[in-house]
Amino acid sequence: MRRRSAIAIAVIVCTLILSIAVPAQGASRDRFYRGKTSQGHGITFRVTKDDDGVRSVKEMRLKRIELACDDGTTQVWGSGWIFGGFGPQITDGAFTYDEAYEFQATHFAGRLGRFTGEGTVRMTVPALTPDEQAQVCTSGDLTWEVEFVRTI
Repeated sequence: MRRRSAIAIAVIVCTLILSIAVPAQGASRDRFYRGKTSQGHGITFRVTKDDDGVRSVKEMRLKRIELACDDGTTQVWGSGWIFGGFGPQITDGAFTYDEAYEFQATHFAGRLGRFTGEGTVRMTVPALTPDEQAQVCTSGDLTWEVEFVRTI
């Protein structure tokens, strides 16, 4: 009697585990990259692959980026982009991302390979001088390099 109960419990547990497990081909496997810009500050990327095998950037973060303004002052920014499933596609290892809004313009271009990546980034923002004159603050074209850290 005890043996039948143990077998029944084992069958139920195995059935539950198999019913809630995600099939391997449907499981999302995101790759995480970390590195530095030519200013020496952190940059990270998270790359995802959909069920059709299309790779895209899911997340990008600039931990710190220094902008030089027309009047000689500087600004320090940190910025991040989370795309969900609609980020820049990676084709033959390369991607680009360009945005220009009223308060910020950012341009990324690069390659994210199996173990490393490299590229450029530029951020530009409008600002006011102390006497309220319009000016532009920009990072200029920075380079970046990243290394694969782990699969999430």
